[in-house]
Amino acid sequence: MKKLNYSQKRQIVLSAIAVITLIIVVLGCVLLIYFIYGQALFSAKSIQLKKAEEYAELTSTTQKNGVVFVGDSIFELYKLDKYYKGKDYINRGISSNKSADVLARLQSNVIDLEPNMVIIHVGTNDIGHFVSDEDYLYNMSQIIDNIQTQLPECKILIDSIYPTRRLNNYNSINLTKTRDNKKIRNVNEKLKNLCVVKNVKYINTHNQLLNGEELHRDYTIDGLHLNDLGYKVASNEITKEINQLLID
Repeated sequence: MKKLNYSQKRQIVLSAIAVITLIIVVLGCVLLIYFIYGQALFSAKSIQLKKAEEYAELTSTTQKNGVVFVGDSIFELYKLDKYYKGKDYINRGISSNKSADVLARLQSNVIDLEPNMVIIHVGTNDIGHFVSDEDYLYNMSQIIDNIQTQLPECKILIDSIYPTRRLNNYNSINLTKTRDNKKIRNVNEKLKNLCVVKNVKYINTHNQLLNGEELHRDYTIDGLHLNDLGYKVASNEITKEINQLLID
């Protein structure tokens, strides 16, 4: 260090200060993200499990032989009493659920209700979290098998994964960046084939929500979740398939 001239020493000191400053900035950003999103990041799973437990606790006081809607946030936000007036349909949707989560809670949240009909909508979170097609389809197959084994008279309807649309805001970009519409179409095609093999009803709500290759702008609040008009379109399609299944 003594052999270095002033200019060289000064450069070393400035470089050290720059490195220390960068480390401080990075740590500051990490702490800021933690304080803003930490609770959501670390408690999302526990919130899902708590909701599943709450549903399980309602089983003893919930009507049997009904119609159960089970799935992710698309169904949790679905106001069934609004779109199916006069029908005592049962909502068992949980936000952020993937197919594995629905499979894990299927017994306590669905099968124990002994429904006559189950409508299942799950898959966008599998795609969003890079669950392989094989794992997703395996979980869906297990869900169907479990219902068919324990409730052989129960009618099963599998609702398609809905399209997305990237809007010009951070929330929408974040929600849709890993949910590519081409990927969704490919997975839906495989899901439809699985339904044929398992002899259950596939509901192609996906196509009714399209505008070109994307989710219709008028049907969504954020590019992923539906608004009132979107739910009306979905409800019309689901109602049509329910009625047709009852006739058959």
